Amino acid sequence: MSISQVNAQSANVRAAMAMAALRSNASASAASASPAASRQADSVTLSDAARAMANASKVVGEASDLREDKVAAIKAAIANGSYSVDSRSLARSMVKRGALK
Repeated sequence: MSISQVNAQSANVRAAMAMAALRSNASASAASASPAASRQADSVTLSDAARAMANASKVVGEASDLREDKVAAIKAAIANGSYSVDSRSLARSMVKRGALK
């Protein structure tokens, strides 16, 4: 028997073993997939604190970012010409907050 025949036989044996392993794995995964009813369903339980945080987040998310009353007052003051800005106070605020950097 030549070396090439031995190599061919060992390759056939390895291929047969690989096929058997694949069949075994396929049948095992099919068997484990069928008793899905016996598996326990996933569940989540939220604490009272988590519920409160979720509720607060929802309320804040639904709130308007605009203060309608202040916007309306400023619009009315601009419209009738009575709106004025203290330029010194504005400049101090801008410097204090770093707006002029």
